[in-house]
Amino acid sequence: RLLAAMYHYERKPFHFHSGGKGSGLHITLDGGDTWTKLTDKHGLPEGEWGRIGLAFAPNNSKVVYALIECAKTGLYRSNDGGLHWQLVTEKGVGDRPFYYHELYVDPSNENHLIYLHSTVSESIDGGKNWTTLLPYYGVHPDHHAFWWSTNNTNFMIEGNDGGLNISRDGGRNWTFVNNLPLGQFYHIDVDMEEPYSIYGGMQDNGSWKGPGYIWKSGGIINQLWQEVMFGDGFDVMPDPDDSRYIYAMSQQGNVGRYDYQTGNTYTIKPTVPELKTKLRFHWNSPIEPNTPAIALRAFSLGILFACLYAIWRSATPSDQTSHR
Repeated sequence: RLLAAMYHYERKPFHFHSGGKGSGLHITLDGGDTWTKLTDKHGLPEGEWGRIGLAFAPNNSKVVYALIECAKTGLYRSNDGGLHWQLVTEKGVGDRPFYYHELYVDPSNENHLIYLHSTVSESIDGGKNWTTLLPYYGVHPDHHAFWWSTNNTNFMIEGNDGGLNISRDGGRNWTFVNNLPLGQFYHIDVDMEEPYSIYGGMQDNGSWKGPGYIWKSGGIINQLWQEVMFGDGFDVMPDPDDSRYIYAMSQQGNVGRYDYQTGNTYTIKPTVPELKTKLRFHWNSPIEPNTPAIALRAFSLGILFACLYAIWRSATPSDQTSHR
């Protein structure tokens, strides 16, 4: 017996649609030789579906849960291995379902569930009611991975956009694992100082500057790295004429100019004088010295160029992007 969830979506530069005719839940009882598509006739929702999360109960394989993105995203449960379903709840399970779809069942209790999303939710009654196990603080948000010990269900490991965390008391307390090199850099850059510095933007962890090497014993430690801009970090680049100033970008067209001496970040996101004009930006627009999206080739003239969905030119030397 196998269950297979199919996901139909379309993504374009300025459009995303989650769901379509290709989404669906299928079951086979003969190891995959033949499949049956499960529909509203089996207790599942009508209409177009998006992403689907599945979780079997390790202690009772007849119990399986399905988190289905649809007009009213809901949690469904089957007590016969996936042949028939019933709605459990439409509350507390719809946090960006196209992005979060991970469900986990306690290895020793089919009614104890963990749902990963921006935070982590827990249910002890089969998904009817949910409480927050991990809030949006204390442990980095945006959760995507979870492991539950089969020998001791108080022992949990979870992974998120900030790294790895361990709990040995059922999730009441967590320890961050700080000795694993898990940072994901989109791009890196360097300056021409001695010793030189490295610049880079990290996935959901800001933009940073740190030493390439140091002239002291002890090696490079965390405290020698400085965050220069918040958000999802992408490209980061020092001013080639004066590395005191650093340019960085986060999602949705946000561009900043950071002063390393004062710690001030000056927002230089492109704007237009007409308030009715709506701007649109890609999620990330890289910055490099010789290619889009922000080109500093013209620094000899003190002019900054930004290429987002259009080409922008700063009105005054290196301070703000305001003219298309």
